[in-house]
Amino acid sequence: MIILLYLLVGCKSASNYLHTTIMPKSEFLKKTDLGLLKFHQSKHQESKRYFQEAVDVYRIAEDKPLVALSDIAIIDYYGEGYDKVLLHNYSALNYLLMGELENAKVETKNSNFIQENERHKFYDKIEKFKEEKEQYGTILDTYEQLFKSVNSAHNPYQNPFAYYISALLYEEDNQYNDAYIDIKNALRFHSDSKMLKDKLQLYKSNKHIDVQKRVELFFDIGKSPTKEQIKISVKTDKNRQDMLYLPTFKLYKTKIDKIIITDSYDKTVAESTILSDIGAIKVNEFKAILPSLIGRWIAESSKEILIETLSQKSSSAGALVKTISTIYSQNNLQTWSTLPKRVDVISFIPKESESYSLKIIDKDGKILNNRKLKLNCIKKQKNCYKYYRIVEN
Repeated sequence: MIILLYLLVGCKSASNYLHTTIMPKSEFLKKTDLGLLKFHQSKHQESKRYFQEAVDVYRIAEDKPLVALSDIAIIDYYGEGYDKVLLHNYSALNYLLMGELENAKVETKNSNFIQENERHKFYDKIEKFKEEKEQYGTILDTYEQLFKSVNSAHNPYQNPFAYYISALLYEEDNQYNDAYIDIKNALRFHSDSKMLKDKLQLYKSNKHIDVQKRVELFFDIGKSPTKEQIKISVKTDKNRQDMLYLPTFKLYKTKIDKIIITDSYDKTVAESTILSDIGAIKVNEFKAILPSLIGRWIAESSKEILIETLSQKSSSAGALVKTISTIYSQNNLQTWSTLPKRVDVISFIPKESESYSLKIIDKDGKILNNRKLKLNCIKKQKNCYKYYRIVEN
């Protein structure tokens, strides 16, 4: 601890140390970002390789013991529950778009397993948040507006889009009962979705499902929230004012309201449904772990008294507490930079010899973009799939 103290209090040395150990992204996030970037470039072989490397990173990390907060500078970021669900979901999409259905099903099973496994942890965190809200009330009030700005129904470990992809893959394999179950899971979080209700009836009846080839379109829209750092003034055990450094989110608004498909008569035949509000997922995940963040800072702060006694240098000891808080929050500032704000889906049955257009609509009904819908269907698949990334401005 004393060695670490002297290492961090030197201004230039500390700056260089933080730059080399904290600022670069963790291996997990490097791999996931590269995987998603290659996915959007339709370089699916490269994408699935990066995603697999990211999976290897977090699985190895799961076998490692927990490390004390005072050693946080050397801790890498290995992902939260929502990270892992999305990682396996995009991996499944890679395989689906390449026509490798068996591999795609393996990834969706991994995704669904993580959702179920992490769901229990998530609700435990929510209960902890409720219990500790009174204890940390003043600090938590800082985030009240942020938490109210997103839909609390979108929690980190229940991703309707992941269930949707899983259902499509079960359909491709004629396993309609399993497809029905996954659509029902997705519908739990989007109970007003007409598209999901129609899918539920389709899988329940199984009628004409083998002869009606559908078009399934997926859209990455907008930019996911980024993390920033805020300073909160608090009192230590010694009744001294100190600064607590914690992350917060910068939310991005999108002008896009929906995407519609029109026929040659300019009649709307289908419109998009939001299946994954990633912005809300990330903020709600942060809300669940925030009490733990604050609690660990308080635990570190109480050690400051012992450190000061040992070193007889109160300013240096105070610097250590502040620097450790900064290191921890900087480490927690890491996040995917390539994730969208949300994921939309369109599903419809096309008519033969009919041409279709794809239109992006804003909240005032104005058309932001209009282009012909072009598809390259894989013959051995029942349906036709295509993924779009919509980048504003």
